Amino acid sequence: MTKRIICVIMAVMMIMPSALSYDVVNLPNSMTFADATGIFDSSEIATADICDIDANKYKTLTPSEIEQFYNTAANTTLWRKIIPTPFRGVCINFTLSDGNSISYYYNSGVQIGKYGDDNYICYMPSSTDSQKLTYLMSEFYDTQEGVYGGGSWNVLTDNDFLKLPTAEWAKSTIAEAAKKSLVPYDFTNKYENNITREEMAVLIENFIVVTGNYANMNEYMRATGTVYLEGSFVDCVGRDTAIDCLYAIGVLNGVDGIHFNPDGTITRQEASAMMARAANLFMYVGTEYNKKPADWGSVDSWASFYVRWCLDKGLYQLDDANKVYPKDNITVEQAITVLSRLYDLATYWES
Repeated sequence: MTKRIICVIMAVMMIMPSALSYDVVNLPNSMTFADATGIFDSSEIATADICDIDANKYKTLTPSEIEQFYNTAANTTLWRKIIPTPFRGVCINFTLSDGNSISYYYNSGVQIGKYGDDNYICYMPSSTDSQKLTYLMSEFYDTQEGVYGGGSWNVLTDNDFLKLPTAEWAKSTIAEAAKKSLVPYDFTNKYENNITREEMAVLIENFIVVTGNYANMNEYMRATGTVYLEGSFVDCVGRDTAIDCLYAIGVLNGVDGIHFNPDGTITRQEASAMMARAANLFMYVGTEYNKKPADWGSVDSWASFYVRWCLDKGLYQLDDANKVYPKDNITVEQAITVLSRLYDLATYWES
C-alpha cells in the first residue's frame, strides 16, 4: 500500500514514496529502517543531503557515503512512538531514483503519519542503535559546506493513523485524549472492550509519564528515586513492566499477595482507586463530597473514598437514574475518557 507524503523544499510539492512492506492499517510495534522508509536497496537512492534545519545548513552526501549509511541503517530496528512536532534537529533527506523523497531525523526517526491533530507516529531506533548512525552527523558539523538560502526541508503528511471509536459520544473525547498523548496506538482497535487489569496499568503508566513530562516510566522512577522489581506477581511473567512499576509506587495492588490477574477485567470502583492514587503523585487528593448516588449501597467500603473523589472531581458522571455503577466493568474508551479528565485536573493543579 502506498502512502502520500508532502515534502516542503523551498516550495510544497506532492510526492509518493515507494511501496512499503508493512500494513498501514495495523502498524507494527517495530520494523526495520528499510521497511519504514520504503527503501530496500541503496541503488534506489539518487541523491541525499544531511541537513540541520535550525542552522539552515546542508551537505550533499557522496555516493559512497549514501551507500555506507544505508547499509548501516537498513536492518536497524525502529520502534513505533507517538510524539509531537517530530521535525527538529538534523535529518538526512533521501531523493529516490523515481523522484520520491523521505527523511530520517536523528531526534525522531522516520515519521510515517499524523496521530490526531497534534501528534505524529514515528519509528525511532533505540539509543544504542541511534548512536551507530551519528557518524555522518559528526562529520557534517566538521564541514563548512553548504548553506540553504532561506528554505528548509520539512515533512508533512495527510495520513492520520488515529482510529476513532464507533460510539458517537466517544469520538470527540478520544480525539481530545489523543492530543494529550493519552491514547496508545495498540488500544485503538479495542475501544469497546472491557479493559483488562494489565491494560489499565499501561494506560495509567502512560498518564504518569505524559502528565509529568517524562521520557518514559524508567525516567520517572529514577527522578523519584524509586526502585521496582520485575516479577512482583507470579502470574505476570513476561507482562508489561507497568504492572511492576505501579505496584512499586503504590498505585495498584494484586488480587492477593502473589497474583495480579492481568487478564481480568476491572470495575469502575477498582479503576477509581488506581486513578486517585495516580493523581496523588501530582496533587493533593481529598474530598468532602457526601452526595450519594442511587446505587451507593453497591459501593464496597474500601472503595468509598475513591468513588466519592472521582464523583467530586468530575471524573465519573451520574446517569439519568443518578447511578454510578461501581461494580460494572470499565471499557477501554471509558478508561481513556476518565484519564483525559484526570490529566486536565492534575495539570491544572500543577499550574
